[in-house]
Amino acid sequence: MNPVPQDQLSRDLASLKIDRSAKPPGRGRGVVLWLAALAAAGAAVYFIAVPKIRDQLVTQEVRTGEVAMVSPTQAQVQVTATGYVVAEVSAKVAAKVPGRIAEIFVKEGERIEKGQKVARLEDVDGRSGLAAARARAAAARSRIQIARATLEETKLQVQREKPLVEKGVTAKATLDDLEARAGSLKASVASAEAEALAADADAKSLETQLGSYVITSPISGTVIDKLVEVGEGVSPGFGTPGVLEVVDLESLVVEVDVPEVRLSQLAVGRPCEVVLDAYPSDRWEGAVKEIGRRVNRSKATVPVKVAFAGKRPEQVLPEMAARVMFLSGDVDPKLKAGALKRVVPGAAVVQRAGADVVFVVDEEHLRMTTVKLGPPFGDGRELVTELPAGTKVVLDPPAALADGQKVKEKP
Repeated sequence: MNPVPQDQLSRDLASLKIDRSAKPPGRGRGVVLWLAALAAAGAAVYFIAVPKIRDQLVTQEVRTGEVAMVSPTQAQVQVTATGYVVAEVSAKVAAKVPGRIAEIFVKEGERIEKGQKVARLEDVDGRSGLAAARARAAAARSRIQIARATLEETKLQVQREKPLVEKGVTAKATLDDLEARAGSLKASVASAEAEALAADADAKSLETQLGSYVITSPISGTVIDKLVEVGEGVSPGFGTPGVLEVVDLESLVVEVDVPEVRLSQLAVGRPCEVVLDAYPSDRWEGAVKEIGRRVNRSKATVPVKVAFAGKRPEQVLPEMAARVMFLSGDVDPKLKAGALKRVVPGAAVVQRAGADVVFVVDEEHLRMTTVKLGPPFGDGRELVTELPAGTKVVLDPPAALADGQKVKEKP
C-alpha cells in the first residue's frame, strides 16, 4: 500500500471542519412566529382567564331589590308592616297532678269544647288508695253500730239493776260498774263516729284527687298539637309543660310591629289589607283591632293587632308570616275586586341580546333570566313571567355582569 502524501491528508482534514460563520436558513422567521404565538397566548390569558380569576377572587357587590305582589290599592297604602298570625285565645292543657299518660281521647285538628275530657293519667294507685279509704270508712261505721248496740244493752242492764239495788237485793257496786261501762261505751260511740268522719273525708279527698287524673280542656277550640304520647310522664311543676295545645281559631289576628314614627297614621278601625307569605297571590280585608300600650325601645316599634274582616279564612293558621298594608281610608269596590300584580323594580330590567332580562340572586350566584313584562306600575314593571314573590334581583346591573357570577349584596 502506497502512503498518502502529507499535504493531501491536510487538505482532506481541513474539508471536514464545520463553517460556524454561516447562519442556518429560516431561523429568524421561526423566532418571529414563536414570539407571535406567545403574545397571542398572553393576550388570551389577560382578556379571558384574568377576568375569570379576578371574579373568583374578588366578589362584586351589588344592590338588590325584590319581586313583589302589589295590591291595586297601593296608592292608598300609608304604612306597611310584617308580622305573624297569633291567637288571642289559646291554652296548653296540662295535668293538675304528676303522672303518666294512660289515654288521649282527642287527635290533632279535632274541635273540642270547654270542659271536654282530653286525656287520662294512670290511676291504679289512686283507685287503690280510694278503695282502702272507703273500706276504712265502712269499718268505722260498723264499729259505730256495734258500740251503739253494746251501749243500749248496757243501759238496759242499768235499768234492771236499779230496782234490785233499791230493794237491797244487789250490791250497789254492780250498778256503779254498769253505769261506768255505759259512759265508756258512749265515748266509744263518739270515737267511732269521729273515725268514720275522718275516713269519709279521706275518701272524699282521694275522689277529688282521682278526678284530677282526668284532664279536661279549659277552653273551646281546635287541637293543634299533641305535646306528649301515651306512656310519657307529665308534671304541673316541671318537665313537659302540657299535654295538648288548643287554639280558638276564631280568635286569630295578625300582630305586626309598626315604627313608632308612623303610629300617628294609624287608628283603631282603620282598614287594612293582609297578605300571607304562604298565599302571596291572595289578599284579605282587615281592620286595626288594637294598638299596643308599650313601645319596644330597642326597635322603636309598637305592636298592633289586625283582625280579619268577616269570617276567618280557612287557610289562615297560627304562626303564619304576614304582611299588612294600612290604608288611608275605605277602598273603591272595583279596586277590592282587582287581583294582586306581580311587580319587578324597573331598575332591575336590562337588555341582553335583544331580550328583557333580570339577574336573579340565587345563593350568592347570578342567574340571568329572560322575562316578559307588562305595563309600568309605579317605579316598576308588571311582570308576566311568574317569578316567586320575594325573589331577589340585581338593581342597575353593570354591563360586565355575567350569568353564574358570584356576588354579594351591599349592606
